[in-house]
Formats: sequence, structure tokens, C-alpha cells
Amino acid sequence: MTIYRVQPGDTLAQIAQKFGVSVASIANINGLDVNEQLIIGMELVIPTDQVQQKPTIETLGYYDPAADPNRASLIDELGNYLTYLGVFEFPITETGEIIGTLDPEVLEAAERNEVAVLPVLTNLQEGNFDPNLARTVLSNTTLLDNLINNIISLLEQYDLIGIIIDFENLYPEDRYLFTNFIRLLSENLHSIDKILVLNLAAKWADWPERDWVGFFDYSSLGPLIDIAAIMTYEWGYREGPPQPTAPIPFVRRTLDYAIANNIPANKILMGMTLYGYDWELPHAPQILATTVTLPRVWDLARRYNAPIIFNDEVQQPFMTYRNNEDIIHEVWFENARSHYAKYQLIMEYGLRGVFYWIIHMPFPSTWYMVSNLFNIRKL
Repeated sequence: MTIYRVQPGDTLAQIAQKFGVSVASIANINGLDVNEQLIIGMELVIPTDQVQQKPTIETLGYYDPAADPNRASLIDELGNYLTYLGVFEFPITETGEIIGTLDPEVLEAAERNEVAVLPVLTNLQEGNFDPNLARTVLSNTTLLDNLINNIISLLEQYDLIGIIIDFENLYPEDRYLFTNFIRLLSENLHSIDKILVLNLAAKWADWPERDWVGFFDYSSLGPLIDIAAIMTYEWGYREGPPQPTAPIPFVRRTLDYAIANNIPANKILMGMTLYGYDWELPHAPQILATTVTLPRVWDLARRYNAPIIFNDEVQQPFMTYRNNEDIIHEVWFENARSHYAKYQLIMEYGLRGVFYWIIHMPFPSTWYMVSNLFNIRKL
């Protein structure tokens, strides 16, 4: 496998001839039409040599059934590349109940493809992660017991192997409440041979007073959980100024900190996104960045004749363009080369694997790469 950066004047036919492969194979792997116009700086995965010694990893794909218009078709399309399917989302209520059901078609598709389904439990309320909702339940012994019992009932109802906890934006001072919840849940789940996956905000210091990250006590949580899904992305975010979304130096610092603080590499799934953000310039806090998929980035690059530039320091691509309204935009995103760099980190650190947020966003080259570089464990 080779990653090739498109140069001025390149065509698919010329690139295919250069590497001795077919035009169709390059187009298929990268999600292109065979006659599609290439973009200067575009990174293409070329199917050259197969990796001989492939480590085995686990992969988790987050899945929103509402974003899959053909019900479970996406699971059939991507099932070969997945160990787990995180079905988003199952919010809790202020009484410790759980809202949501699993679509039988999703369960059947997952079983067909030997993918283990994990419901994603959240503290989302009206589209936002609600710290007060979490505090209400986690601070009350009766409500907390009810929540844990409902989690177990949910897993038994659908005969599932475990659950993902995705609690975010808790108050930093509720750190003990959250750790206590995970401790009790861990004891209950492990007593019935179920696994506990925890989504963790990325950080490289304890920062107990900081919003979003302060309530995560890595050292205390690590021994309690089976899998740590660390969200190594969103440094560039919709509400903030334009910047890389998942710069490699920050990803490294997060992994180093986690491993040094009771979360061993063999528990870590490193987060990778299948999208980027498009910001207007000059940046104004009230104007949110737009989420863009890789095909959308390519469309914008063609429309506005914008070359794609790869920043070697952060190992991410970006581009700038001026639209028809004379507004300048800056776009940071993921492509084949940036994902390849992250796959190399999995090998370097000996991580358990990777998780993808979120799989309905098209990114064909990453699925080719992960299957070329690794064996995907099936349970």
C-alpha cells in the first residue's frame, strides 16, 4: 500500500500506469469516479504490496440509525472492518430510566457480520450533554442503583456483551460521583461477564478544575474499565477558531498521559473522525464551523480551485478558499495520509485498536487501509 499525493497535471490513468495498477482499483479504494477530476494535494491510497505481518486490533464504529436511510445497510457494507458497533444513543432520565430501543434490523445485520453491538449510554438532554442530569442521578443512591439495574436489564433484554458510557460535560467537582458510578457499574457488569467501555475526553494532565476533562480521573478509572475509548480529536471544534482537529503531537501527549496513569495501551481504542470543519474567516465565535466529509472537501476544492496542503508538523491536511460571496474559508480535515499516520501510532504504542466517529460519513480509503494494515478481531 502506498499513499500518493496528486501533483499538477496528474490523471488517474497516469497514476495507475506509474504504479502498475488499474484505474478502477484506485477509484474504488478512494471513493472516486474513474473520470473524476483530481485535486492538487489530494492523497490517494494505491493498492501496491500487501502488509505481510499484520497485528490484530479491535475496531469500534459509532453508528446512528437515524443517519442510515437504508436501515442497516451500512452495517452490511462496513461490517467486515468492525469488531464493535456503538449504537448512538440511549439517554438517561432524571429517575435513572433509559430511553431507547434497538432496531431488530440493526441487530440482525450486526449478527450477520459478526459485529458485537454496544448501546451508548449518554447524559444528553435536548441535544446537549447535561451536567445537572448526571448530577441528579449519580448523587442519589436510589436513582444510581435504578440506573445500574436498568443498564443490566437492557443488556439482558437484547443479549448484548456490554455497554459504552458516554457521559460528557459533567461538573469538575462531580469527579468523585462519576468515578463511584463507574466503580459500581464495573462491579455489577463484571459479575455477569459483561464489558464496560468508557468514552474519555483527551488530556495530558489531570486538570481537575477544567470543564469537560476535569471529572475524568484517568488513574482511578483505568483499572475499572475494559476498554478506554479516548476521544483524541476536536482540538479544532465548531465553536472555536480554525485549527487542526486532531494534531498528532496532541494525540501523542494524550496517549502518553493515559498509559502513564493506569490506562494500559491494551485497553485503549484511539479515536479517529471521518469528517472535518469548515470555518469562515475572520473567525467570529457566533458563527459555527460547518461539518464537512472528505468528498465534500474535494467538491469545494474543485469548485474554488483550492489546492490541498498537508501540514507535516500536525500530520493533517487543510485548505483555504474564497467562495462566490467573497468570504474566505479555512478547512481542516482528515484524509488518507492523516489517517495513515494515526494507524502508525496504533502499531507504535501497541494499542488495542481504534474507534471511528461516525461511520455514516463516507471515507472509503480508511477502510481499505485498516484492513490492509491490521487483522480485525471478531468476537
